[in-house]
Amino acid sequence: MSNSNEFINQFKCMLKSVGGDAYLVGGYVRDKLISSRIEPNDIDIIYSGDISKLINEFNNLGYKFFSIKEDIGIYRCIIENLTIDVAAMKGKSIEEDLAKRDFTINAICIKLLENKIIDPFKGRNSIKSRIIQNVSDKSLEDDPVRILRGIRFYITYGMHFSFDTENNLIRIAPNLKSCVKERVFNEFMKIIESDKEGKAFEFLDNYNILRNMFPYIDELKTIGKCKYHIEDAFTHMNLTYGVFKDLLNKRITINNLDLSVFEKKIGNFRLKEYVAFACFMHDIGKFKCYKKTDEKISFYGHDVEGAKIIKSVCEDMNFPKEASELIEKLVEGHMYPLGLFNSDIKELKKSFYKYFNKYEKFSLQLLVLSFCDNYAASMIFDPKNEKKRYKEFIENMLSEYKRYTEIKKHRLVSGSEIISITGKQGPEVGSLLENIDKFRYLGKINTREDVIKYLGEK
Repeated sequence: MSNSNEFINQFKCMLKSVGGDAYLVGGYVRDKLISSRIEPNDIDIIYSGDISKLINEFNNLGYKFFSIKEDIGIYRCIIENLTIDVAAMKGKSIEEDLAKRDFTINAICIKLLENKIIDPFKGRNSIKSRIIQNVSDKSLEDDPVRILRGIRFYITYGMHFSFDTENNLIRIAPNLKSCVKERVFNEFMKIIESDKEGKAFEFLDNYNILRNMFPYIDELKTIGKCKYHIEDAFTHMNLTYGVFKDLLNKRITINNLDLSVFEKKIGNFRLKEYVAFACFMHDIGKFKCYKKTDEKISFYGHDVEGAKIIKSVCEDMNFPKEASELIEKLVEGHMYPLGLFNSDIKELKKSFYKYFNKYEKFSLQLLVLSFCDNYAASMIFDPKNEKKRYKEFIENMLSEYKRYTEIKKHRLVSGSEIISITGKQGPEVGSLLENIDKFRYLGKINTREDVIKYLGEK
């Protein structure tokens, strides 16, 4: 028996002793009605009785419910991958409570002891018709963040908005600017997390949402065509994001890339969500750097300018500090690998080492973004037939980065040994370690004996 079924059965037993009515609501009911094979990770229950007494009874049984919003009676318990929320009923009846929901597909409940479905807003019809319909015109006005939830359902379930809901989305989207930033961030990142086909930003743009979340969106649609691009900057950013999603879902493959590195969590989301966002935003600086001299168009410095813009965006949306630093570095450095590819340097080992040393833990993600950037551009315009060569170049750099990290991870001498052999102290020890790493990477030092000999000369 799953944790969810076990808890629901225990809840039913508890109701018989504490009294009151309880209703399963929200995503659990919606997902089960969409497909019985879905095993939801969340349970939401509305309770009509004394909720403090109910929670105390559960905690006496060993559950660890804690208050989220005690003033309005919302409590949460987390059991492994299952999140359980129990809330006091809003209003005098369950129908009044459901009327405060966002969309009709979420305004369905099951009365627990009777196993009775209550569906006052015909949410089951919406599920059957694959329509996302707001419960009322005020549903989105009261909480504009629900717009982002609607887009997530649109993407996740392949549903479509009703005409009136669509009009409300477009009309109310500007109100997102005044919403609590943490909530906007969470719902926005859930959209990227749910998006398997790489269409999220296209949908967000269609419904007037992007321009109300990020700067220069409309302006980027007017520039971008140049020697290297026949498409506008916004279209290219969208394509780059789509290529990254294709990469994650193995519709495109790169040798020497372990996709599991993108599963690392930063806060509530994974590295792949943040890198996906960076892929879309990588050319955000182009509008400010647009320059036309005679017939020549350039965007010199758009990477650096873009890093400034994205830093401000991430701060405004309350991205975790680690994620904000990652995204800023990716936008700032996205031209670097292409610059190496286009250089006249015949022996690139030193240049590779300089790149790895500069971007360190961001090196791999930056190589992937650069690949997606180039791939997206060459899908439309590739006069020099460089797509294949650039892919091979990135694959080689990924292989070199692996070697670089192995050298850093498995040093042939320690700092204390350097002190013992050379008598050096402080920063000089770090410099010697760095030089040894570099010489090993370049093949000038290969063994511990080589290192000892090198140190003996210092």
